[in-house]
Amino acid sequence: IVGPVVATSLYAISRELERGEQVSWRTVQAVWLRWQSARGHRAGGYWSLVRFGLLLALAATGWVVVSASLITLMSPVHIAGPMDFVQQVVLAPDGHLFALWLGLGSLLAAPIFASSVVAMPLLLDRQMGVLQAVLTSWLVVMANPVAMACWAGLILLFTLLGLGALLLGLVLVMPMLGHASWHAYRDLVDASAFAARDTAAAEPGKG
Repeated sequence: IVGPVVATSLYAISRELERGEQVSWRTVQAVWLRWQSARGHRAGGYWSLVRFGLLLALAATGWVVVSASLITLMSPVHIAGPMDFVQQVVLAPDGHLFALWLGLGSLLAAPIFASSVVAMPLLLDRQMGVLQAVLTSWLVVMANPVAMACWAGLILLFTLLGLGALLLGLVLVMPMLGHASWHAYRDLVDASAFAARDTAAAEPGKG
């Protein structure tokens, strides 16, 4: 859910590499500080990225609440921490609660994936509103359902591998998925009808 936001600076790096421009720490800094100097909240402005990030954060919070409520109400024993969850839910002999938890998570994650699969790199690259970016993302998913399902599965697989390596694997997984997500956007979306969000304009204090 929060992956598209975390990978925003990686999209910017991929964009600079694609353009043959020099990448530096300023590229990352510009992405995360531009909102402080963005003028106004006009549609298509840099605040579109901030608003979309807030929506994803809200969705993540909602999942935490739903997940905790499900486990609290349906677990036969009290779950006090992560190890209790692993022992009493993930490794439970019947596995019914874990299967329900996974199914509910998938049900909630699917529309969020469809809304964000190309939305964040699109908002970073082009001047457009959040609604336009989300609708474009849904159109991409509906036009390429099998490929998008495979892509969602790969994201899940590599993220689990990164988490399973004591989170250290995410150091390699996140740049790979971020770079791949940028190129997925570039291959699947024709955004030429929208004004580009210029690299120089994305630097703090400019634009």
